[in-house]
Amino acid sequence: MAQPQLMEVWGDTVDGRHLMGSIGLGIGIAVPVYLLADWGFGTLTEGDALGHSYALITGLAACVFAAVIAARIFKPKRVVLVGEAHSGSRAEAMDAIEAEMGPLGDPDELPAATLTEVKELGLYDDLRAQHEKNVRLAAEGKGE
Repeated sequence: MAQPQLMEVWGDTVDGRHLMGSIGLGIGIAVPVYLLADWGFGTLTEGDALGHSYALITGLAACVFAAVIAARIFKPKRVVLVGEAHSGSRAEAMDAIEAEMGPLGDPDELPAATLTEVKELGLYDDLRAQHEKNVRLAAEGKGE
């Protein structure tokens, strides 16, 4: 069996042959349905613009139908690993976020509902440690 030709589309990795098959399926279903609906609604409404609008909606529904069929035919190829150690820690992730967006701040200053959610997610201790690290680094920087 030939190796799949993988490519990246909109941030996802796909098999090029399956992508082309999905596009062909979409065109093969949606275009004829749209043209038939445009003819049918045009006949019923005597060429009124509303008939063209209904045909367009019907064509869009056919696109969704084609996407469902393509999703059933072309199953995902990715493997999701749960529970394996990730390369990097939460502290490294927070450092990367702060490098891009700036300091995260004191988690105790969050609104009550947000703070509750942060604690439920198990992120409070990490955010607290990150904030304390930033305070310590700021104090060391001022002491020089």
